[in-house]
Amino acid sequence: MHTTFIALALAFGAPDEPKFVASGTGDAAHTGPLVGLSLESATVSAPVGARAVGGLVALTRADHPRPPFPTGAQLVSANGERVRGELVGGDAKALAFRPACAEGDWKVPFDSVAAVWLVAPPADTPTDPANYTWLAGTPPRDVLLFRNGDRARGAITGFDAVSVTFAADGGAARDVPLKDLAAVGFNPRFARPRKPKGPYARLTLADGTRFDATAVALKEGEIVAKPLLGPEVAVPVAKVIALDVFQGGAVYLSDVKPTKSEVSGFVGAGWPWAADRSVRGNPLRVLTPTGESTFDKGIGTHPRTTLTYALNGEYVRFEALVGLDANTGKRGRAVGRVLLDGKPADLPDLKALTAGPAVPVKLNVSGAKELTLDIDFGPTGDVQADVNWAGARVIRK
Repeated sequence: MHTTFIALALAFGAPDEPKFVASGTGDAAHTGPLVGLSLESATVSAPVGARAVGGLVALTRADHPRPPFPTGAQLVSANGERVRGELVGGDAKALAFRPACAEGDWKVPFDSVAAVWLVAPPADTPTDPANYTWLAGTPPRDVLLFRNGDRARGAITGFDAVSVTFAADGGAARDVPLKDLAAVGFNPRFARPRKPKGPYARLTLADGTRFDATAVALKEGEIVAKPLLGPEVAVPVAKVIALDVFQGGAVYLSDVKPTKSEVSGFVGAGWPWAADRSVRGNPLRVLTPTGESTFDKGIGTHPRTTLTYALNGEYVRFEALVGLDANTGKRGRAVGRVLLDGKPADLPDLKALTAGPAVPVKLNVSGAKELTLDIDFGPTGDVQADVNWAGARVIRK
């Protein structure tokens, strides 16, 4: 009896040990406590023993939705990372940022940063920093956003622990106290997304933090990662909600230009589709069995939208979670279809999209030359029919 209990404990993990769904380039996905990890593979404990998933694409918590983006003070990188923490100073070339997920400060070059929020961003802040109204202007400049709503355009020349040295357009450089600022925006003209040449991971933490790492490993209950923005960090497994591998075996459709796109409205002009955000510029949010999930990657659409992508026989599978936006699609209806080389795939659950959990799509596309995503009008026209293709990706051969 005692021996049987030990065997079951090893198979299923401790009761409070988080369980992950590991998916890779193969068809099979496995669920269980994490027992091994790298950029190439993940191993989980299962009732029949350890199960390894090669060609790792994603690792997601089985019992927890993907959290919304951080709501407090945070750094938004040129790569789209969002790291909760505190701006604590810097120098003439880099800022010093203290992330909430690690000990010590990160020295982050100015050209790696889109903006730093010293307070919580307003609720209506766009997903993409390129759409921050306070950062807009011609020619592009660094911008200080003050807590009273004022802004100053010019050039940042340095930081210290309590102030930023700033030369406003047409004025001399002066020190501006950090305590007076709501946010600091960096000239988008000089932004340099620092993506590595090979595969890398984006980790999503329970507090909404998202950061990219060039290496990951599991050590003594922690995921040890090498962030692009700073030194090695060790994050408790329980705080990790998802890990997605980019530039590996999966190609996200939001990173690919469709060969053909058609948009038309129920009355008048249609809603342009959007990459990595909803058609209204919000984060990609869909309902899942574990709750509302916010995805970094995907496509936002609205009836009627038809997008066609070239596959050229180079991929084996298409995957996505397809559903009405969890916030702006609560009363919507829509009709969805996926076509391969012009022929509709057998996906009956997409034919009547309504508010509720998103529809998981996993479709064999071996040999197909084209993939088409189509969202058409439902019984109520296009009212609140914002449809998100969360995590839409194709898997290489």
